[in-house]
Amino acid sequence: MTVRPSLARGARSRLTRLDEILEALYQTPEESLGNKPDPLDEVVYIILSFQTDLARFSATWARLRRAYPTWAMLDRASESSIARVLREGGLQRQKARTLKQLFAAVKDATGTLSLDALRGMDTEAAEAMLLRLPGLSWKGARCVLLYSLGREAFPVDSNVFRVLKRIGVVPRRAVYRRRSLHDKLQELVPPARRRALHINLVVHGQRTCLPRAPRCGDCAARPICAMAGVRRRWDERRGGDEVADGTLANAR
Repeated sequence: MTVRPSLARGARSRLTRLDEILEALYQTPEESLGNKPDPLDEVVYIILSFQTDLARFSATWARLRRAYPTWAMLDRASESSIARVLREGGLQRQKARTLKQLFAAVKDATGTLSLDALRGMDTEAAEAMLLRLPGLSWKGARCVLLYSLGREAFPVDSNVFRVLKRIGVVPRRAVYRRRSLHDKLQELVPPARRRALHINLVVHGQRTCLPRAPRCGDCAARPICAMAGVRRRWDERRGGDEVADGTLANAR
């Protein structure tokens, strides 16, 4: 049986060129993403981000902190009251349940409502502990490692996966929920470039390489893009320019 490669041919050189293009374009606007320096804050922020966009879950985070200025207050609250606060962000019952489970697991693991114990662990041990917490995938755990613990991790979220598949770094049939793919992409990116490239890819996925109707005509990476999974149509209204029409489904 033939085993399909987990990365596309020429992935390293294409990714290097993409890194250069996106860094020149965005210059790593980390503050625009709103990630948190405290590891427990970051875990909660990640849970709120599930199946919604940046504007909505950022607003949901602000409402949650206004309602519960301390995590101890949220820990004492009922699921139904938490869900009411989260309603505008979507999936409020699921997220409220996950937050309650998360806080119980954190207290069980550390004896307190804090994940500061992760700071004294090596990266492998910290990632293993994070993956045991409710609501975190490999992507989520590596976001905590990157943003809150300053480790050289490379999270692959839906934006990163979508952009890399379209560009041609990841094969079209690659499966998002496969740990080996996340590991191989992390290994592919030089440690010193992981933070910047992750941020620039997320921003590119939010601003230009959108899940639907990507703005290919305005994309600085168009010259190196394979446009995998993006159908093309001839738009006479734009003088015959070739524009994107439809795309891959968003993955999380």
